[in-house]
Amino acid sequence: MKINSMIKCSAVLLSIAAAIAAAGCNKQESSSKKEETSSKVSASSDVSSESESKTESKVSEVSKEESKKNLAEEESGPIPEISDPAPDDNGETVNGVFIFDNKAYEMFYGSKGMAEYYAETISSIKKDLGSEIKVYNVLVPTHVAVDLPSRFDDMCNNQEEYIKYITDAYTEDIIPVSTYNKIMHHRNEYLYFNTDHHWTALGAYYAYLEFTRAAGIEPVQLSDLKEDKIEGYQGSLAAISGVETLKDDYVTYYTSDDPIDTTLYDGDGSNPQDYSLIHSYAEGANAYGVFLGGDTPILVTKNEKGNGKKIAVIKESYGNAFSPFIAYTYSEAHFIDFRYVNINLKSYLQEHGIDEVIFINNTMASATEIRCDEMKELIGGSSSSAENNTDYTDDTQTDDNTTDDNYTEDNNTDYYNTGENYDYDTGAEENYSEDTNTDNNNNYTNEE
Repeated sequence: MKINSMIKCSAVLLSIAAAIAAAGCNKQESSSKKEETSSKVSASSDVSSESESKTESKVSEVSKEESKKNLAEEESGPIPEISDPAPDDNGETVNGVFIFDNKAYEMFYGSKGMAEYYAETISSIKKDLGSEIKVYNVLVPTHVAVDLPSRFDDMCNNQEEYIKYITDAYTEDIIPVSTYNKIMHHRNEYLYFNTDHHWTALGAYYAYLEFTRAAGIEPVQLSDLKEDKIEGYQGSLAAISGVETLKDDYVTYYTSDDPIDTTLYDGDGSNPQDYSLIHSYAEGANAYGVFLGGDTPILVTKNEKGNGKKIAVIKESYGNAFSPFIAYTYSEAHFIDFRYVNINLKSYLQEHGIDEVIFINNTMASATEIRCDEMKELIGGSSSSAENNTDYTDDTQTDDNTTDDNYTEDNNTDYYNTGENYDYDTGAEENYSEDTNTDNNNNYTNEE
């Protein structure tokens, strides 16, 4: 009852106040209402503008987050174990090639001294190029470090430790791209061949992801590429060992729908010829030649749908499988096999307006004196590690056995790439056999 009385009283008072206001302030009220309305409209506009701004900001943030999803992520967590398919099998060495579970492996004996010499080589090149050139160094472990059960760990030198020696020894501003962790986290996948000393395109792709992460650029996705396969591959280690029971290999390669204009040059940068990035007709013992057509001195690709940047890739044969992913990413890429060229790298980069360089080597190449000296030729001279570094090889390995980036312990014959049969007259690897140097009939020049 009291509440109802209070409400009625309040209502009467409000009616009286309203009547007084209406009697004396009609004109002022009208003006006030107009100002109030205008104020509300302005406030509404401000709120709407602020809301739109926040929405745009959120859209921008979402866009950035979506973009980040495409970037490679550093692997974390424990490295998966490799199963031991034949615990009673201790393997055997045949013609310098270790055979286990019908797979072939080359041994690794790279030492701290050789790691430091390689680091000094890359550092000296970077110093010559100057601060305006960004240099990445991609180091790739070989098959023996990745695919064998842990009971074989002491069979040869530790490649993770070896890579750390290199990255700790840089004297210049080098951006290290160690692929060891990434590859080890995917070690149960088909990353290396069973019969050959190279890695597969999938292994190369994981290394490419690590590079894009280090470079802060967006990688091409495998789902955006077309996958093809060459069956029946028997590679270099099958030929060297002579073992006929090794597991068969196949070579997977990826192509882009984007038109990639590719030009081949001689080792001095002259004699341009139309070429192909992917040579799908490669087959048999030369199937790894699907990538770049084998080892060629200088290839230049141009991609109108690339990221607007230029880059140079300084490589040996491991870089062949890595290179197509760079071509699918960059607007212009120069692939330079340091074993077959006669150029001054600094002048070459200046001439072509390039300010980014990737060095990519497998650990075996980095642990080989001749390979380091060939890289030093890019700055116009080499120095012998034999004279300047007495500890560049491990005690278990002699200078005579370190013949190439693919060492065979018991045989000093250089079964791999020496460049001796490179056809400089045509500027293409017309008669080169990656594996045994005996098959000289496969023509990997562009026939299209």
